[in-house]
Amino acid sequence: MSTPTWAPPCPVCGTPAVPAPAACPVCGLPAVAQAATVVARMGATIDEFARERDALLATLRASARPATTPAPVPPPVTAPPPVVFPAVRRPGPVPPVPFPPAPPHLPPHVPAAAGPLAPPPPRRRLSPQQVLLGLGALLVVAAGVAFVAVAWTRLGVGFQAAVMATVTAAAVATSAWAARRGLRATEEALAAAGSALLAVDLAAAHALGLGGADAVPLRLWAGLSCVAVAAVALAAGRATRSTVTWPLVALLAVQPAGWLLLPGGLGEAPAAVAVLLGTALLDVALLLVLRLELHRVATVLAALVAAAGVLLGVPLAWSGDPADSWTATAALALAAGGAVALLREPRLAPRLPEPDVTAPVAAGVAALALTGSLTGAGLVGTVLAGGLGLVLLTAAAPASVTGPLAGALPAAGAVLAGGGAAVLADGGQNAPLALLVLAAAVPAGLAAVLRPALRPAATAAALATPALAALVAWEGGLLGAVPAALLVALVGAAAFAVAALRAGHPEEWAAAVTGMLAGAVAGLVTVEAGAWGQTAVDLAVVGAAAGCYAVVARRRPVAVLAVADLVAAGWIAAAGAEITTPEVYTLPAAAGLLLLAVPALRTGAASWAAEGPAVAVALLPSAVVVVDEPTALRLALVVAAAAGLTVGGALTHRQAPFLVGAGALVLVVLGRLAPYAPLVPRWVTLATAGLLLLVVGATYERRRQQAREAVAWVAQMR
Repeated sequence: MSTPTWAPPCPVCGTPAVPAPAACPVCGLPAVAQAATVVARMGATIDEFARERDALLATLRASARPATTPAPVPPPVTAPPPVVFPAVRRPGPVPPVPFPPAPPHLPPHVPAAAGPLAPPPPRRRLSPQQVLLGLGALLVVAAGVAFVAVAWTRLGVGFQAAVMATVTAAAVATSAWAARRGLRATEEALAAAGSALLAVDLAAAHALGLGGADAVPLRLWAGLSCVAVAAVALAAGRATRSTVTWPLVALLAVQPAGWLLLPGGLGEAPAAVAVLLGTALLDVALLLVLRLELHRVATVLAALVAAAGVLLGVPLAWSGDPADSWTATAALALAAGGAVALLREPRLAPRLPEPDVTAPVAAGVAALALTGSLTGAGLVGTVLAGGLGLVLLTAAAPASVTGPLAGALPAAGAVLAGGGAAVLADGGQNAPLALLVLAAAVPAGLAAVLRPALRPAATAAALATPALAALVAWEGGLLGAVPAALLVALVGAAAFAVAALRAGHPEEWAAAVTGMLAGAVAGLVTVEAGAWGQTAVDLAVVGAAAGCYAVVARRRPVAVLAVADLVAAGWIAAAGAEITTPEVYTLPAAAGLLLLAVPALRTGAASWAAEGPAVAVALLPSAVVVVDEPTALRLALVVAAAAGLTVGGALTHRQAPFLVGAGALVLVVLGRLAPYAPLVPRWVTLATAGLLLLVVGATYERRRQQAREAVAWVAQMR
């Protein structure tokens, strides 16, 4: 048995390895056979990775280049050749093997980041070929129209029909021939010309009475012509599947076919509504089989036909007789249900408009028709429409209602409730209208609790509906102005309570604004009725609630409004009681200003920014009145108050009360002494003035220093 003549070389000295587990006989490397095998496998793997890397880089560069530049073809990747180890002994060290060079078409350095994306395709523009083909097709059609319109006086109808049929068939056949040859622009132009010529042929056949065609009613002939054009287009489209014009022509021809095939008396009847809406649903269903280029056309056509059905069906539901009204409503409701069902179809949903828009519109249209049918039954039907709307709004409140129903139920409910309320208001039925408005607080409150996204608007609606119900009852004579205004004021107070409880949440300001509006409306109602005392009560109720909310939520602007509301309530009450005492008006205002100054007083702010306005409003008007119309009680109270403010300001080192009190005292003293000045003898006046000047002159320097100290002392007050 002979040993093999070949073996993997030793990784160190290159000597053929001996069988394991012997060491290399030259360099002594232990287990030389195993080491040589591992090194050989690693080398083969590295070579294979290098070839795969080069092929991948070539592919990436080819895909990153512009479409107009042909990408170089990467070299074919072949399987690595088998590793052949020398069988002869090679003494000495093995020379290093250099790394295989990159292919000549690759740069030596490849960045780590991916290459730039391919540029967007250029915008499609009309080529000269397309322009020529379009003009040629248009001229051919124009020639056919002229031939039909003019040549019949010279040529027979049969010959004329044969010529037109031959030209039409030739256009269709040539379009099919161009499609098989790959001439896309030519096939589309000829298909469009053939379709137009077919329509001209059918119109001419009726106009010229070919084969007694003129005996067929024009409306019926137009419908049959649409069907014929659609059938021919479908057949031609199946024969040449690359032509876009044929399915487009069939789609366009189908749109008026159903409506035209109706008998003449049903063109504006509920049957026409059903046909139009069915055609719109058919357009949507055809998206499953139409090619992608026609999806937008089918969607637009479906919207137009559906709009025509709605414009015909809704007026029928409101003004037609009961049979027509309910039939039109049923057609619209079924179409709305079909639209919602199609929106839930996974294959159609990505190709249709957003369900958040389509579902509410469809449901709202159906609800509008149902409102018209119900209101046609009288008061009971109108109330039923409003109640059904509230039921739908209540059903839409839970957060578990998702998908198209989340938009359809609120839209339908709002239309039904709003339509019923509008009809009740137009008919002067205020009692059921007030109950309907009051019941609307239920779905609004549920939505505020269960729908966080709708909470601000729902909160405002839930708070406003009771006030609106009270106003409706007052308008209908069910409530007097005083109780209605009081109810509205209580609603405003409740709104401020909700705002205080939900401070810091989005619905806070919705509740606060509702409370402000309720207070203003309550005041206007009582003012219109001349109930001034009740006006003051209503404003006081709302103002007190607003003040509590301002304190809890720390909203200073609301606090200012609340104080102004309370002051206005006091003034209105005093004016209504015909009270002319000025302190009745100034003291409440001063108390309000002092209440607003509490935060500034706590922080030690300057006296003029804190209590200054309050003490000025409280004291100075009374001081002026004392000078003009002196009474013993008012004089005593004003002097006592002024002296107290002066002393208090001096002790507390507060400038505003000190100056206001001192100024009031000076004003009272001068005002009281002024009437007696003419009675004083002149020599006394002259002597007093002279002595005063002498004293001031003699002690000028000292008095000047004292004046400076006094001014500085007053200026240092806060």
